[in-house]
Order: sequence, then C-alpha cells, then structure tokens
Amino acid sequence: MPKKFIFPSSLLNLNLSLTLTLILALCFVTAGEARQIQLIEILKEQGWQSEELIEGVTWYSYLGSGYFDSEQSINVIEVIPEIAAVQLQFAWSDSVLIRTSDFAMQHDAIAAINGTFFNVERGGLVVFFRVNGETITRGAVNRRLYSENGGIGISGSGEPYIMARPEEGWLSTDDETVMGSGPLLILNGEHKNLNNDPFNQNRHPRTAAGITDDGRLLLVTVDGRASKAHGMSTPELRTFMEDLGAVSALNLDGGGSTAMWIRDRGENGIVNYPSDNRQFDHRGERRVANVLMLVPVD
Repeated sequence: MPKKFIFPSSLLNLNLSLTLTLILALCFVTAGEARQIQLIEILKEQGWQSEELIEGVTWYSYLGSGYFDSEQSINVIEVIPEIAAVQLQFAWSDSVLIRTSDFAMQHDAIAAINGTFFNVERGGLVVFFRVNGETITRGAVNRRLYSENGGIGISGSGEPYIMARPEEGWLSTDDETVMGSGPLLILNGEHKNLNNDPFNQNRHPRTAAGITDDGRLLLVTVDGRASKAHGMSTPELRTFMEDLGAVSALNLDGGGSTAMWIRDRGENGIVNYPSDNRQFDHRGERRVANVLMLVPVD
C-alpha cells in the first residue's frame, strides 16, 4: 500500500512538541497506521495504557474517572485490517454455554469478546445469525426489536462491517455472514434512535463493535456494576465510540456477559472485570453462546 502523509485536524489540540513528533512519524506510514499513532498518543494523554499484540492489532486499557463524571474500566482492541494478519470470525454453540475464553482457546484466537444475545437457559442465539450463507437462527422475523436492529457482518474477503436490519427483515438480506444485535448506535456517521428505557438509559456493562471511516475495527468492553466501574448508558457508549473514531457502531450483549480475552495475558486471559461474580476481578466470566474472535491468518 502506498504511504501517505496526513495531517489530522485533532493534532492541533495537542502540544507543539507532540504535534511535531507526530507529523514526522506520519510522513512514513500508511493512513491506517497514522490514525493508530494518533489514537495511541491521544489516549496516552488521557491516562490509557496501550500494548501492541501483533502488528496492526493494539490493545488499550483504561481505569479512571475521566469519562462521564464516573468511574470507568474500559478495554479496546483496534485492528488495522490491511496490515494485521488476523481475521474476524464468529464462534457459537446451539446447545451449550461456553466461556468467551474457552471459545477463543478452542479456535486458537489472539483475542475475543462476547457476542450477541442468547437464551441463558437453553443456549443458542435469540437473534438473526447467518454464516457462509447458512441461516443459523432467524431472529425476530416479523417485528423490529432494538436487540437486533443492526448487525456486524464479515465480507467474503474478510472485511468486517456494520449494517442496519433491512426494512423487509433479516431473511431478505443477501449478506453471507452477519450476526444481529443492537441497538445500532451509529451508521455511516448518523445517530440511530435509542429507546428511552432502562436498558438504554441506565448504566450497565457494555460490549460493542465499531468501524472507523478508514476501515479500522474496534472491539470494546466497558465494565460496570462495581464501585470502580460504573458502566455506560447506550447514549454514553455511542459518544465514546465516536470519540474513538467510529462512524458505525453496534451494541452487543452486555451485563454479566461482557468479557474480553487476550491470549497469554493475566491468569486466565480475561483482561476486563466481568460482573457475574459480583467481584472486581478477572474471574467472573459468564458462559455465553457466541463470541467475536480475532484469528491468525497465513
């Protein structure tokens, strides 16, 4: 890919020495790499920690009170598809519930987050799900629910994208691989409607996926239900995703399901603070029915 020089307007908000450093760095990198450098430096200014997992895949973590006048524990994985030797994949089970970490290890993933909504008693997804043209679950065929008014898809070439539920219903789509979820937060820069109800307006643990205007993938967990992690409402989550640069963003299953796993990190790979055990530790992981994974490719 040809190298480009870009000068993001947000650099003007940084101090002069940092700006000059970034300008020099941006002269020799791709557009995607330049945005990543910019994001790393801005988040460092806000107290974030960052670690490159492999080339083109960076993990960011935050624990503090700098967002929404609240205590927050946030983890973000950023993927630059054109240089990262990974592919987004789904893993799921129709009958048994499995921890996000176990799904990930079974598929030799580099990282994973929990996916979409499922039946907590019987297992299996309760929203639309199609893989390689095969419809696994039909979802709410005849009515629109904010729990699946959007979806995250994977193109035939492996590129992730976010879409709205078609007007005619999910079964009308030609998309080959897509997982329904919701609410849809942003689509192509446009704010989508969020219901005025406790699910949306109260703060909860959240999991989300986003796509930036230059095609970077963002996988996000926000912890909650703890004194050090208050969680976010969906309007707050939307604002946060926009701050990261997302032009399209989708809320996934949250609450006690929220989990982020990274290979060879910590005692069990879980880097967030799942709330299912009501302890602020890494051991409260809930069994779920599906996950989003970053899997190495040759």
